[in-house]
Amino acid sequence: MRPVDNSSPGTPDRWYLLSYVATTYFAIYAHRNLINYIQPSLMASIGDGGLGLDESQLAWVGPAWQLPYCFSQLFAGYLSDRFSRRRVILWSLLASSACLAAMGLVSNLSELLVGRALLGLAQACSVPAMAGAIADCFRPHTRSKAMAFYLFSYNAAVIVAGKYGGAIADLPAQHIPGTPASWSIHGWRLSHFIFAAGGLLAWVVLLKVLREPVRTERREHHGLGTTGGSIWQTLGQVFRVPSFHLMYLVFCCAGIVIQLSRFWFPQRFYKIFHESLGWNQEDIGSFSTFWIQIGSMTGLLLGGLLADRLVRQTFRGRVWVQLAGWLLLTPCLVVIGTQQSPLILRVAMLLMGLGLGAFQANFWTASFDVIDPAARSTAIGLFNLSSGLLVSTWIDPFLGWLEADAQQQGESILGTVIVSVSGVGVAAIALLVALLWWTLPRDHINHDSKPPDVTP
Repeated sequence: MRPVDNSSPGTPDRWYLLSYVATTYFAIYAHRNLINYIQPSLMASIGDGGLGLDESQLAWVGPAWQLPYCFSQLFAGYLSDRFSRRRVILWSLLASSACLAAMGLVSNLSELLVGRALLGLAQACSVPAMAGAIADCFRPHTRSKAMAFYLFSYNAAVIVAGKYGGAIADLPAQHIPGTPASWSIHGWRLSHFIFAAGGLLAWVVLLKVLREPVRTERREHHGLGTTGGSIWQTLGQVFRVPSFHLMYLVFCCAGIVIQLSRFWFPQRFYKIFHESLGWNQEDIGSFSTFWIQIGSMTGLLLGGLLADRLVRQTFRGRVWVQLAGWLLLTPCLVVIGTQQSPLILRVAMLLMGLGLGAFQANFWTASFDVIDPAARSTAIGLFNLSSGLLVSTWIDPFLGWLEADAQQQGESILGTVIVSVSGVGVAAIALLVALLWWTLPRDHINHDSKPPDVTP
């Protein structure tokens, strides 16, 4: 294993590799989020080209993807710690594109859920592999900026899925040339095929340019050494770090907020603005994603730059920025859940995104500071597993059941739910304070020769 000079910002080709994994993340994230912005088409009657789903049925598309994705993380992360991350990333992207295309052919709820489950399995290995590659290619004092750039692709994917996925879904049924007159393809199916084709195109390019990154910062006779350990040794190395347990609870809090914004914000805004302002799926998709993602991209950039400066002065720097992000986004949930003015909602979503971006730019990078370098991908997989078990297994079906019941009475509980989730923000703030002053000072790994902590 070739070490990286501690005074350097990382490996020479780090920015090329970062652009490649960001491209992969863009495609994969667009694939998994497309369904959030074509919900009205899926709820349309079968005669109108939809699947005839209601809110309680549609709520299962989240867990159908999340459960296979999260449970497989236990082994997916370990694969990336021990084997070629290039192969893991490429196979994951290819399988994701194939599964999404197949979902464009489904005819009922059961087939849709099977497609989502296969999509979750296909994408499971990609994120731990990409996170580990970024950690190896960038030194600690440049990682937050790198993570911000990487996560730009995720924000861009949400915007593209929201605007263009919804726009394609709004298209009238298209006749397939050269087929009988009765053969046509509805907009929501076409959106699956187009987004899958984009992923396949990215795969062809990455097959030529993506290389296996060098593994760095592993040390002989320290932790798991330079070659890593067995899966049980690797898991044990992660679980014995107290900061990891606080971090995965914070990650679960973030998962609730993100899932709410991705899946339930569009439904709430559709109920408010479809009748009052005549907005269609494209309008709702753009409104529910653009302002949050613009704020998030700004938060990623500012949070990454600020944290990389702070971490030169104090090992608490990344967690301070995460805490600031939660302090900003938590009250925004109250505003979003209670207001119906497009202008006020735009401002609230912009500020919420700003706080969320500051948190996201520094969460993984903060975990790299306390986890053995040979177990980083495993830790990322465990974060995803914890979010799936503690959040995704129940939140969407539960909210879908509540909303479907409320709809039968001519009401909606989504505004109340959004306000209630501000309590999750308060919990995340408390956990980060405990991390700052209790576990982080004991768990921090000093990879660089940098100044000691100067905070009191």
